[in-house]
Amino acid sequence: MPKCQEKIASTYKKESFRDGQNEMAEPTRAYERHMKQALQDYVASYKEARAIDDDGGLGEIHGGGSSHGLTEIFYRIHASRLKCLLSAVSQREIDRDVAESEALRLTMSHWFHTPSSDVEGCDTRGRVWAVLADVVSALSQCRIEQHFFHRSIYRHAQALMWAPVLHDPVSGIANGSLSTVPVTKGHLLRGLNSTTPCANSVEAIINPLFEKKR
Repeated sequence: MPKCQEKIASTYKKESFRDGQNEMAEPTRAYERHMKQALQDYVASYKEARAIDDDGGLGEIHGGGSSHGLTEIFYRIHASRLKCLLSAVSQREIDRDVAESEALRLTMSHWFHTPSSDVEGCDTRGRVWAVLADVVSALSQCRIEQHFFHRSIYRHAQALMWAPVLHDPVSGIANGSLSTVPVTKGHLLRGLNSTTPCANSVEAIINPLFEKKR
């Protein structure tokens, strides 16, 4: 069911935004409503799977569309958070502010690591980067649990490719993954070398997967 909600949400990506929604308002877009439900259902599935695992084994748990048990459900939570960020930053410039506010409402409800107390006080760029760093940490955790969890590798690479745009949507879009991000931000993303283009870091992330396939 959560994957179905996520798929439904994706059909509403281009839905228009309404004016006047604040941080505490009810979602005005079907995209946000369905994605919110998807994330909540993924989290519920993960908690259920954890409880069963703690009791001695997962058995047949498919609440997150899982074929790799607990790790895959965990992956889907954080891959969906990344999708929310990318969907928002890809909106037209006139809609980007409200789109990113929507994405932050969705993604900041499901942290992997407890954020520092000053995250809420950051501007939009600071909060987006905090979420991105948290997502990258979560994707890396998937590979700690299952070393060649290939979907996590792809998503990790995707996160680093988009890092310049998520850092600065205006200037980052010009050169995309061939850009760099400031060291002050780059060090927060596991696997990102801020002294070289982000694409170079992506290559280092993805190469082990091809070594495995060979």
